[in-house]
Amino acid sequence: MSVLSDKELNQYRDLVKPPDTFEDAFGWKSFIGAVFIGLVMLPAAMFMSLSIGENIGPAAKWVTVLLFLEMAKRARSGLKNSEIFILFALVGTLINGPMQELFFRQFLVQSEAARSFGLTEAFPAWYAPTQAVVLDQRTFFAWEWLMPIALLFVSQAIQRLDSLILGYGLFRLTSDIEKLPFPLAPIGAAGVTALSENQAGTEGWRWRAFSVGAALGLLLMFVYAAVPVLSTAVGFAEPFRVFPIPWLDTTSATERFMPATATGINFDPTHFFLGMALPFFGVLGAFIGVIITCIANPMLYQIGWLPSWQPGMKTVQVLFSNTVDFYLSFGIGLSAAIALIGLWQCLETWRKRPAPMDVGAAAAQAVVFNSSGRGDIRTWVVVVTYVLSSIFYIALCGWLLDWDFKGSALFWVLIFFAFVYTPLISYVTARLEGIAGQAVDLPFVREAAFILSGYKGVEVWLLPVPIHNYGAHDTVQYRTAELVGCSFRSIWKLTAVSLPLIFVLSLLYGQFIWSLAPIPSPVYPYAQEMWELQAKNRCLIYSSTSAGYSPFLEALNPWVIGAGGFIGLLSYASLSAIGMPILLVYGVVKGLGQSIPQSLITEFAGALFGRYVLAPRLGEDRWRQYAPVVFAGFSCGGGLIMMFAAGAKFLSASVFQLTY
Repeated sequence: MSVLSDKELNQYRDLVKPPDTFEDAFGWKSFIGAVFIGLVMLPAAMFMSLSIGENIGPAAKWVTVLLFLEMAKRARSGLKNSEIFILFALVGTLINGPMQELFFRQFLVQSEAARSFGLTEAFPAWYAPTQAVVLDQRTFFAWEWLMPIALLFVSQAIQRLDSLILGYGLFRLTSDIEKLPFPLAPIGAAGVTALSENQAGTEGWRWRAFSVGAALGLLLMFVYAAVPVLSTAVGFAEPFRVFPIPWLDTTSATERFMPATATGINFDPTHFFLGMALPFFGVLGAFIGVIITCIANPMLYQIGWLPSWQPGMKTVQVLFSNTVDFYLSFGIGLSAAIALIGLWQCLETWRKRPAPMDVGAAAAQAVVFNSSGRGDIRTWVVVVTYVLSSIFYIALCGWLLDWDFKGSALFWVLIFFAFVYTPLISYVTARLEGIAGQAVDLPFVREAAFILSGYKGVEVWLLPVPIHNYGAHDTVQYRTAELVGCSFRSIWKLTAVSLPLIFVLSLLYGQFIWSLAPIPSPVYPYAQEMWELQAKNRCLIYSSTSAGYSPFLEALNPWVIGAGGFIGLLSYASLSAIGMPILLVYGVVKGLGQSIPQSLITEFAGALFGRYVLAPRLGEDRWRQYAPVVFAGFSCGGGLIMMFAAGAKFLSASVFQLTY
């Protein structure tokens, strides 16, 4: 079956039409927004992540945009769709600073886990200083921290450049040439359009649908997520939960007739509304994959292919043990099959639409920002930039190791990651994002490659290795920018401004937060509760290249890899032969890939409710337009109530209490 002839894909492709003109939206309004986010949102995000482990990114996006919309109204001005989109992108970029990594590094090198595994003296100076006299000062303004901070900045800057350039190339391939629908992009575009409608005073159907979704988000997320946080803020010793968080785990109750199978249900309403917004056949396919897994896992256990499972295991333990025993290899085979299918469909698309790849960029000069147009660059710029950055990554790793690979195959592993694995997994992910809003994540590939390379030493785990998946975020972002009429130049300017800003502000705020109290400590309870476990997990992996034995070697089974590839190709051929939608194939792959079954069940319930309850009442075409707007509004309402709850928790934890 051709991608171009799939009915549901074409419906989602045409759900939102891009404008004829594009605007460069990064101006003084965006710059003020960047400063506001950096000065106000960033320190709150850093402190709350250490204190309660909450990510306020989604809430911060809506709060910032709504605040700037109200300010624009008071100034008798307004924000264009493209400017609203850039504010969203700014929050996403600035709210995730690098200091969390540095905080954890200083803890890891002096942790009990490192001592118990004999790794205290194994961490190199370019990763973090290990001298007690330096760490006890609790300051990043020391010469010993200069190299780790500079290395982190350089590696993240190159990674961001790669993400932008390769993400653009993948967008050109999957959106312009293959015409994939990118079902998550209209959700973001619909939210931007709804906000634009409201500030214009028209309050059309988008704003009404957005408001309904926001009200539902406020109510449902208050019951599900805010009540537990607020209960501890007002003095409860344990959080009061109306529904189990993160899910109701029934694995132990069903293990007698479904051994080695994770079961349960997720009550998070976000997954329910996401299921309504995503393409139905993609969600249906994922649910079918879960059913197949529920049937196959007990059979695999009975024949001895899932030996690590033990009675009493919970969902996370079951998924981890099954992955090591079987699904790591099986997932590699499935992903290889999806990659082959994607390449074949890409060639088919080129054959049926023989336009050259550079048609959209024919009038654009390489890396020269014009005053009009979408902001395309030539294909050779994408290829050359990625090749040069990958060479830089490899050279940087070699320099950090003094070019001493200790007789291992690590150098060839780096080349494989840079020029084979990263482009391949990025392309597969870009296709899945373009078709079904899903991403591919192969577990333990990095770990298995390092162990098989034969390198001995902890340094290999700490290197800025060129293994990344660039097919998810940036490809969807480029499609969303296209739908709202935002020139791609705005995204590149945003990165040029935000990257140094976030590093400087993160360093200053990080220095202040660390000076208040040790991290972790009772002042930062989440870090105190969770970081020791995270340190143990990391050190367990790090020690595998020192001890000479690792269970990851046992997990790689070429026969199972081949079976996964064969089943993936057979499933695609069979469903295509009987005329089933392509989304169903990718959905089944997601369900078979050891995704959290509880979440997929909730998404399927939302998909059924949208298709068979709401669509008949509103009309199928009308519901397809409403669903992304309602989900965008739900995200806004849920984010606002969670930010309120996190703020209440923050204030409660900050109150100085006298002993009498």
